[in-house]
Amino acid sequence: MPAESPPRPSLPRRALAWGVARASNLYWIDRRLARSAQLYGGHVGLILQTYGFRSVLNLRGENPKAKWYRQEAAACAAAGADYLDVPINSRRLPRRGELLALMEAFDAIRTPALVKCSGGADRTGLAAFLYLLDRDGPEAYPHAERQLRAWPYLHLPKLQQRWMRRFLDYWRDSGGPQMPVRRWLAEVYTAEGFAAWLDSRGLRRTYRSL
Repeated sequence: MPAESPPRPSLPRRALAWGVARASNLYWIDRRLARSAQLYGGHVGLILQTYGFRSVLNLRGENPKAKWYRQEAAACAAAGADYLDVPINSRRLPRRGELLALMEAFDAIRTPALVKCSGGADRTGLAAFLYLLDRDGPEAYPHAERQLRAWPYLHLPKLQQRWMRRFLDYWRDSGGPQMPVRRWLAEVYTAEGFAAWLDSRGLRRTYRSL
């Protein structure tokens, strides 16, 4: 039986939600998945209701001591939306298991879903890149790589976050276009190999650690 549609918010609430979405760097990747920055306070519930999100993927990871985390988890519980912690560090190179866990989360989510980090520009862009490659194969690269651009996503990384854009180059240089992205992650990618690739190109300062 198909899920019931969420109640349609009033026009003023839809207008408020539109403003919150713009301020929160919220954009749709496709009809199933959207990306955004951190939502705060009552805005979480507003966005969940307005857009009917049934799952939220939190790339900032579990942080129960933080007010934003408790509010986000509570808003998802109140809306009946799944809340998944899939931590990716913006300055530490991702481990293979972390990226594979992200791909498994894409399988598990109920859609429409929202993937979010702090600013909605860096980690969400990397997640969107992998999602699109997984969905459509290497042919999706021209569309997927746009997910890590300054416009409109504000991907303007600090020095130790610049490895993310280089991740795309590493994927190409290490045989990524010749195989499904999940196979590449499982059989080829390692944080150590990526670090060596960066270091050999004088890019050691683009990440903090493994």
